[in-house]
Amino acid sequence: MIHSVKFLHGLFNTKAHFSTLKESEATKGLAWRLTVGALIIGLITVLSQFAVRDDMMQVYQSMPGVGEAEASAVVSIMMALGGVFAVGASIVAILAIALVFWLFFREVGFKRLFIIFSYFIPIYIIVMLVDLPYYFLFGMEHLYSVTGLGYVAALLFEDSFFTHFFAQFSLLVVWCFIVQLFALRVVSTKSTRYIVITSTVFYLLLMVILAAVMYMSMLQAQGVQ
Repeated sequence: MIHSVKFLHGLFNTKAHFSTLKESEATKGLAWRLTVGALIIGLITVLSQFAVRDDMMQVYQSMPGVGEAEASAVVSIMMALGGVFAVGASIVAILAIALVFWLFFREVGFKRLFIIFSYFIPIYIIVMLVDLPYYFLFGMEHLYSVTGLGYVAALLFEDSFFTHFFAQFSLLVVWCFIVQLFALRVVSTKSTRYIVITSTVFYLLLMVILAAVMYMSMLQAQGVQ
C-alpha cells in the first residue's frame, strides 16, 4: 500500500487520511511538498522582515558610526539569512520532533512519525500568512501572533515569563496538537490516554523552554539598552 501525502486532506480529514499510513510500504508526494512548503516559509519570513525593514534600519542607524548605507546593507543581509535559516529550521524542527517521539512510539517508526509531523508545515504557513499583514501595519510593534493569547497575556502579566508562555497558546499549537493526536491514534498501537499524556507533556515542556529562552533574551536586550 502507498500513502499519498496530501497536506490539506491530512489537516481537514485527518483520521481517514492517515488510515493508509499505518499499513503503507511506501509514500509519494512528500519530498516536493516538504520542499515547497519550506521554501514558502522562507519567503514569508523574508516578507515579514521586509515589512519591518524601516524599523530595523532605525535601530542600526542609532548605533554610533553606522550610516544609512551600512544599515541598509546589514538589514538586507539579515533578511536573506533569515529566509535561508527559516527554510532549514523548518526541516530540522520536523526531524527533531520526530526523533523525540520515536523514543515513545517505536512501533510507529521514525519515517512515519516524520511524515506525520511534516503536516505541521502547512499549518505554520497559514499562521504566518494571517500575521503577515500585521507586520506591514505595525512593524516591530507586532510582537505576538494574532492567532494566540500573546496580547492578552501581555495585559495580564506585562513583560514576564508568563507572557511568553501563554503567547504560545495559538492556532499553530492547537492545530498541530489535534492533527498529531488523530494521526497517532490511527498509526500507533498505544492507548489514547498514553498518546494524549505524552503529547501534552512534550508540548508543555517545549513551551516552557521556548518561553524561558525568549524571556532571557528580552532581559538581555533590556540590559544592553
